[in-house]
Amino acid sequence: MKFFANKVNGGFLRNVLPQPEIEVDWVKAAIAYGSDWSTLIENCIKNRRRLDIWMRYDHTVPVAPPLLRKLLNSTSQNVFCYLIPDVLHAKVIWWKGYGVYVGSANLTDRAWNSNIEFGVFLPENDLERSGEISEIESFFAALEGCDAAFDLTEDVIQEQERLSALRSKREEALNKEAEALRKVKKWDGPAGVVTRERANERQKNSFVQEWRNGLAILKTIADIAPQYRPSWLNEDVPAPWQADQFLHAYYYNEVVDGPRHPYDDYYAKHKGDPASATKSALRWWSKLPSPPSNEDENCHFRAPLIRDRLSPSGLNAMTVDQFAEVCLANHSTMDHVRRMTNEELGVPESEDLGSNERAEAFARLLWSKRNAQGESVVELLRFVLDGGPKDELPSRVYDAARSPSRKFPHLGPNQLAELAGWARPEMCPPRNGRTSKGLKALGYNVKV
Repeated sequence: MKFFANKVNGGFLRNVLPQPEIEVDWVKAAIAYGSDWSTLIENCIKNRRRLDIWMRYDHTVPVAPPLLRKLLNSTSQNVFCYLIPDVLHAKVIWWKGYGVYVGSANLTDRAWNSNIEFGVFLPENDLERSGEISEIESFFAALEGCDAAFDLTEDVIQEQERLSALRSKREEALNKEAEALRKVKKWDGPAGVVTRERANERQKNSFVQEWRNGLAILKTIADIAPQYRPSWLNEDVPAPWQADQFLHAYYYNEVVDGPRHPYDDYYAKHKGDPASATKSALRWWSKLPSPPSNEDENCHFRAPLIRDRLSPSGLNAMTVDQFAEVCLANHSTMDHVRRMTNEELGVPESEDLGSNERAEAFARLLWSKRNAQGESVVELLRFVLDGGPKDELPSRVYDAARSPSRKFPHLGPNQLAELAGWARPEMCPPRNGRTSKGLKALGYNVKV
């Protein structure tokens, strides 16, 4: 956790901007007022990070028209601006995979450099550990689902330019005349208070719907993947695993560019015909003379180990050492574990841990815990995999990862969804954040 108060404590908000070598999946921001594009927006464009930003709209011109125009002109560079009338006052920035800033600073040069502001930067690992990452997710899910929000357009910019000129000329008479110019009527905010339960249900419904949409695409790819099986992949590898590892190879070898993950650039190129982009990528996959990033090990060793350990009989006989093997074999789990500090893993800071030691420490950490309703991590996995009908799997994944009564620290939906695909390929293909990025890069309109 770091505090930023500009000259008061020497911590300037501009210093929290992630450097190019830091991996950031995407950026979401809610900043009410603004006039500056040289900090957050420039950083996103320069490092090819998608930015979705919600800002305020009203007749007082809360966002300077030059900034609005810069935002509109940057849509080709994966910057998208949405406006919320009258009630937005938040100042929140979420760099996915890096962390979240929450504070008082608007998007202005003075707020980021000379004003007396106060805010806090929370690393994403801290939010995952405390379970509060779901609050950030819920907040932006509410903005994405806000009926009053609308896309920035040229008409709105021209309107705000006229209002800005009007304010400078006739400040006292502004309100009456400006109200008449507004194209979007005044909004007093949501009709009722959204309870935590309603917000969670809305987010869950969105998760389930997105899962089902993505699953339909993955099943289509899985249906044809065996036709493009490379020679080094065994014939008995389940088709859903083949589809997943095709996406794994494509994403990490054709899309990822060092610390940058320009899947939105690929989406823009392929969205007109994702089926053709997929066939072309599958042909590339079929001709690979050797696995480019351990796809053979994933299909021949890691996935079968997970399927065996998480079978009904395997779960019944599970030991902590076997659970550590499962953690080590699961890509998204180890991706998260590698980011955890020794303190979070419960080991001395002086110890230099390799992947095996990290997986063992993580397994012991979860093995020792119980969720709010008293379940062990094995009981949680049994609930996800075998706790109901096949078509309710996404709902169970969400509940296990996000519901206050069931969630475990450091065990998120990507890990559980991937484990489900390895353990029960007849139910669904493996699914994690990388899967969604691969599909997005091929032109499919999925949520990352």
